[in-house]
Amino acid sequence: TIRGKLVKMAEEKKGTNVGLLAVYLIFWYGLNVQYNLYNKKILNVFAFPYTTSLIQLGSGLLYIIPKYLLFSKMGKFNAGKIALLSGFHGGGHYATVMSLGAGSVAFANVVKSAEPLVSVIMGIAFGMGMPSLMECGSLVPIIAGVAIASMAEPEFSALAFGCAMLSNFLFAARGTYAKIVMKEAKMSGSDLFAINTVFAFLLMAPITFVMEGKDVMEGFNKLCTGKGAVDFAALGNGVLAVPVGKAVGPSPEYFIAYQLVCGMYYYFYNEVAFMVLDLLDPVGQAVGNTVKRVVVIIAGTVIFNKPLTQNGIIGSSVAI
Repeated sequence: TIRGKLVKMAEEKKGTNVGLLAVYLIFWYGLNVQYNLYNKKILNVFAFPYTTSLIQLGSGLLYIIPKYLLFSKMGKFNAGKIALLSGFHGGGHYATVMSLGAGSVAFANVVKSAEPLVSVIMGIAFGMGMPSLMECGSLVPIIAGVAIASMAEPEFSALAFGCAMLSNFLFAARGTYAKIVMKEAKMSGSDLFAINTVFAFLLMAPITFVMEGKDVMEGFNKLCTGKGAVDFAALGNGVLAVPVGKAVGPSPEYFIAYQLVCGMYYYFYNEVAFMVLDLLDPVGQAVGNTVKRVVVIIAGTVIFNKPLTQNGIIGSSVAI
């Protein structure tokens, strides 16, 4: 049973390599900050969250295909289980991108700081049993902080809140189920995320086409009014022109390159997150994910000049 597998995993768990974990966390946090900033800039000028999400999933293929054709070998896996895992992953990613598009970076990340609570719920759903009273009590400040920050947010959006909470449930399910699949298939976090990305891309492509396929090229042509070669210095600094008034937008080549860079940040931060999951249990990874949001919230408020209100700061601090 699933519960038996999880209990066995817990019994076999060895001491965590703290030094390696620290290195992984630094890379995870840094890559995620870059992804969030590029992603929000894209969504501010390109109102196609499904297409943006699919490009980010597909960008990873630029790394996966040459890696496994030339350098590495993918182990055996159960396609049905990977398909289920990719459903959690693809759905959670789309929900996150829609949340970031509908609200501020800070607001979305405050709501998503409730992920440890949802991870506990998913653990119960997957047969891990009820956590201790002390563990449940430690989640109360998270719930309270999210509630305070949500009510205080000047740009509160029901869509942003709903999508962020949906992504919490899907990513918590992904983390719990990924740990089971890793153990069963004896796959590393890096290998599992690679095949998971391929399946998620194939799963979400038809959904994206149905939702935005008929309008996306019109939006792309309306935005990309600039001309000229790709400015790699601007690309590396995350500069994205906004077509306001007489100002022109980015060139088609630049915007495509910008989307791909954002997608590569997305792939590598998630690959490192799966490597963290190799070392921790799903709830432990979710706690690490919540700590990461401190950096993302601070970076988002500085870059986009949208500081939190006093109550928002209090709520964020309590939750995190």
